[in-house]
Amino acid sequence: MIVWPCGLAVSAYAARGRDVDPPRVSCPRCGGPTGPWSGYLRHVRDAELHRIFVPRVRCRRCGVTAALLPWFVTPYRWDTVDVIGQALQRWAGGQGVRPIAAALGRPETTVREWCRRFGRVAGSLAVTLLAAAVRMGWSGLDLPTAPGPRCVAAVVALASAWTRRGGPVPAWRLAALVTGGAWLASNTTSPLAPRAVSPLMAGTARPSSGDDPCHRIRQKPSPSGATT
Repeated sequence: MIVWPCGLAVSAYAARGRDVDPPRVSCPRCGGPTGPWSGYLRHVRDAELHRIFVPRVRCRRCGVTAALLPWFVTPYRWDTVDVIGQALQRWAGGQGVRPIAAALGRPETTVREWCRRFGRVAGSLAVTLLAAAVRMGWSGLDLPTAPGPRCVAAVVALASAWTRRGGPVPAWRLAALVTGGAWLASNTTSPLAPRAVSPLMAGTARPSSGDDPCHRIRQKPSPSGATT
């Protein structure tokens, strides 16, 4: 899976259907050129529930396929990066799960699972995001010590560093982009971005099981005969 910075709002992206225009990307495995390779439909939820098309590409050199996921989508989760980010920021600030769920209009069980997952990865995720911020010129030192608040501060620091160079950017979407979507993916054990040709186009593996809002509309065999 390859996360890319989409300039469209969620509703505008959904309205385009299959007529989306993702960037041309290199293969995350070998660096070779890629070409279009079908795609799939999935749901994503912000204030409304949307159905979007996610295009796929296939490497012309090694044959590996990858989905091109716009950066507002959290892999294998229904809610957008922005909604989940709001919840985590409130939780790191000391709010409880129940008021957060009420404010966002989400089930308590869903918000609680986000917070539990974030609590497990916040420390190492903060290291990843702060390293990216430093590479972009950030030099702040006054950071919280607790993992959750420190990670939220890292998200803000990274967005601040990016903004000074390239203009305003949604902070949590940028975090998702830098980590290749692995920042809160339900199947990951580490938020560190996998090796990729571009550090801002990292990929993450598909889970073997669990709830998945994706619905594939077409499958093709790989050169080895397996279905991709």
